[in-house]
This record gives sequence, C-alpha cells and structure tokens, in this order.
Amino acid sequence: MRVLRVLGERIAAVGRPGREREILVQAGKSALAALLALLVARWFHAPNAFLAPYAAVLAVTGTVYRSWSNAVQQAGIVLAGVGLAYVLSVLGTPAPVGVPLAVFAGLLAGRWRWFGPDGYWVAVTAVIMVAAGYFSHPRDLAVWVGLSVAGTLVGACVNTLVLPPVHLRSGDDAVRRLAIELADLVRGMAGGLREGYDRADADEWVHRARQLRGAVLHAADAVWYGRESTRWNPRRRLIRRVGAGLAGPSSVERLSRAVERIMHSAALLASLARAQQQPDPGLADTLDRLADGIDTMVEHLSSPEDRLAGELAGPLDRVRSTRAEVGAGPVAIRSTFVLTVEDALAQLTPGARGSPTPVTHSHRPIEET
Repeated sequence: MRVLRVLGERIAAVGRPGREREILVQAGKSALAALLALLVARWFHAPNAFLAPYAAVLAVTGTVYRSWSNAVQQAGIVLAGVGLAYVLSVLGTPAPVGVPLAVFAGLLAGRWRWFGPDGYWVAVTAVIMVAAGYFSHPRDLAVWVGLSVAGTLVGACVNTLVLPPVHLRSGDDAVRRLAIELADLVRGMAGGLREGYDRADADEWVHRARQLRGAVLHAADAVWYGRESTRWNPRRRLIRRVGAGLAGPSSVERLSRAVERIMHSAALLASLARAQQQPDPGLADTLDRLADGIDTMVEHLSSPEDRLAGELAGPLDRVRSTRAEVGAGPVAIRSTFVLTVEDALAQLTPGARGSPTPVTHSHRPIEET
C-alpha cells in the first residue's frame, strides 16, 4: 500500500508544474534528441553511430542558452582532441607511445579556460582515437567530428524548440524561503530576550545566522539560473508574463546584508552571555519590528519598489525612535544593538547601500536534469 501511495503521489506531482514535471519533460526531450540524432547518423550510413545520440543527450540541458554554449564548447573539445590525434598520426607515433602522449598533451590543452570543467575530454577523445587506431585514418577522424557536432546541434535544437525550459519560479521560491528562515531566526532571538537566554542559546543563534549565508548563495544561484533560462528562449511571451514582479538579484543582495547585520547582533548577545550579562528585554521589540519588516518584504516581492519602501518606513521609524531614546554612547550596549538591528531593517529597503560579503553564485545549474 505504501508503494502504491508513493506512486500515486509521483503521478499527481507530474500533473502539476514543478520539479517532477520538469524531470519528466527533460527526460522525454533527451530521448527524442537521441532518436533524431541516431536517425541522422544512420541516414548518412556513418560508422560509430552511437556518437550522435550520445552528444545529443549531453546537449539537452537545463537552459536554452546552456545548450548552445555547451554545443559550441563540446565541438571545440572534440576538434582539439581529434586534432591532437591527427598530429600524432602525422608524426608517425605508434599507439604504445601515442596513448601516453595523448593523455599528457590532452590534459594540458584541456586546462584552457574556454573548455571549462569538461576540458579533460580533449585527452579522452585523443586517447580513444589513438587506442582504436582511428588516428591514422583522416576519414575516421572527420566522421567522429561530424557525428559529435551533429548530435550536439540536434540536442540543442530539440531543447530550444520543444518546451524550452524556464526556471524563474525556482529563484523566487528560494528568496522567499531565505526571508522566512531569517524572520524565524529573528523572532527566536526576540523570544530569548524576553524569556531569558544563556550562552548556548546565543551560540545557536550565531550558528543559524552563519548557516543562512549558504541559503543566500543558494538563492543567488537560483535567481541567476532563472535569468539564464530566459536567454535565447523562444517563449518570450510566457517569460514576460511569468517573470513580472518575481524576486531578482537586488532582493538577494538586500537579504544578504540583513543576514550579516543579524549575525552581528547574535554575536553581541553571545558576548553578553559569556560575560554573564542580560540585556534589556525591551530590545526584543526592535527584533519584532525587524521580523515584521522581513515579512513585509516577502509579501511585497512582486510589488513596485517604492511601495515596498513605503511599507518598510513604519517599522524603520519605530526602531529609529527607540535608538533615539537610548542615546548613542560609544559603550552603550543597548544603543549598539538597536543600531545594528536598525541597519539590518534599513538594508531591506530598495536602494539601500551596505558593505557585506559580496553575493556571488557558483555558476552551476541548481536544477540541472
């Protein structure tokens, strides 16, 4: 019964937009690309016909832009590997000597930045050519190149013309999850201030804040990947409709700056706990205002920036009034804490400026299929 229930959930998930449907569609497109590439290879009566569907499947990636950029990159890698094998044949290198030379020279050539992380395939291609004896037959080398290039072109065309992928929603969801986790942490800190906290509680807040840096990077990757999926994508009308008002890089940057300020606040509370000092429970109100500001940002991610700025003005003014009441003495713990929370709330406002650790992405697709 459990297996049937899980199977039913999977089938139902495929019927809804989401990860499961995306996997199914990409798998179907890969199968179609492999079939078409195989038919092309057989139509030309080419030997080693497996090369074309193999290359076609590799070209069906998570974005249209990546399909075509990978196609060009893979073509360059194959040409470099075949060219290396041809040079060894011209030099009359026997196979026992040619294989290690192909590995050595291919790995060095594959480190060229343009080849990216797949540069080692230069050496692999050259080794296959030399070990199989193809490197002494120019026609076999030309067929190898032709099949590989044809396969990548077929795969890229299928990915472009058949339900080209769009990933804008994944970035928006990642930003919302980041904001919700951040608000939950801030409310937990507020509760600790009201009810009393110890060093273990404060250290846990610092740890959670540091972990949110990973969520920031994930959100940045997701947003970047979504923007990449719009490049060269023929579904322009759908992209304009779906992408309107979704979270963008600026939202991730603002949340990143807020995370850094909250981590500083947690570290301040941890230092007080180590000194066996308890701050004023009234500081929890400022954290509540910050959490409310984060919730407001989540609610208005799809709203114009000026509207979000107006919604955040109220909580920000209340925190500023609290700071004005306590003064700004250089050793005033309360004032320092309020100032940090105020800065975190200010960073959520569109157009805010700060200097946190720069938000970057890993340049790797997060939903590759």
